[in-house]
Amino acid sequence: MMKKNYLTGNIVYYAEERLNRPHSRTDVGRYKNSKEGCPFCPENKGMTPEAVYDDGVIRIVPNLYPFLSKKSGSGYHEVVIDTQDHFENICDYTPDHMFMLMKALKYRSLCLEKHENIKYVQIFKNNGLSAGASLYHSHWQMGAQTIIPPKIEYMLKAAYEYKMKYGKSLFSSSEKYIVLYENEHFKLAVPDDSLFTYETHIISKSEKSSLTELDNEELRALGDILKVQLNMYKGLDEGLCYNICFYSAPNGLRSANGLRSYEGFSFFVQLIPRLGNMAGFEFSTGCYINSVLPERCAEILRAYL
Repeated sequence: MMKKNYLTGNIVYYAEERLNRPHSRTDVGRYKNSKEGCPFCPENKGMTPEAVYDDGVIRIVPNLYPFLSKKSGSGYHEVVIDTQDHFENICDYTPDHMFMLMKALKYRSLCLEKHENIKYVQIFKNNGLSAGASLYHSHWQMGAQTIIPPKIEYMLKAAYEYKMKYGKSLFSSSEKYIVLYENEHFKLAVPDDSLFTYETHIISKSEKSSLTELDNEELRALGDILKVQLNMYKGLDEGLCYNICFYSAPNGLRSANGLRSYEGFSFFVQLIPRLGNMAGFEFSTGCYINSVLPERCAEILRAYL
């Protein structure tokens, strides 16, 4: 069931099934070391629903404990198992492995967007206990929603207004981003107004608005720069927990006539290290506390390139 909070405008999904999820994140020893009974290991495929995608390396299955479901009419929730090795970390993936992962994420996004009433597909990864992961085996999640989330609507509007006011994309602005590293198709940067400590963004140079618009060369470049980004965080803290969030223009908006409703918006990836938990101030005000200035953040992260 989905409701919109009348007072705040926030969307909430009620998903009682998720109470039955594995709670291994409360058992640190088991979370780190136990391969036995892991539903994402190849030998335990029978523990997950039948795969909707499997290329021998990447396997995608419907989430056994979804917060979005076809039954409730709220959408689809899938798990992307990005390695067959229980202990393999994404920082150690080969370039070809990263490329296969990016291709799989694009393919399933396109498939999910074709379902009736789906308006937005959110891709994210929770890495580590503090980032909300309930299983140690590396995986991502994809949530195909029947609404455009309010946050996405706000970002589209902000990017559009910036483009109209300044005649250039917010994402290409040197005033808004401190660039750390770049390849032919993407740049890795610290937002000048970052919300989170050591937050970074990977931004499409071509100003394409969605993951689904990227060609194979761009997908490979995206995988390459994502590894650069993650290894910087590994240098910062070997056991750092983090969230990865992909942002695309919503399905149905990318073919509007005339001035596009997503004008000025570029596909980007946000990485949020979990170096502090949101608490009473953040929950009560909607404001954030960042303990590292963006300029200082850029200086520290460059040391780990």
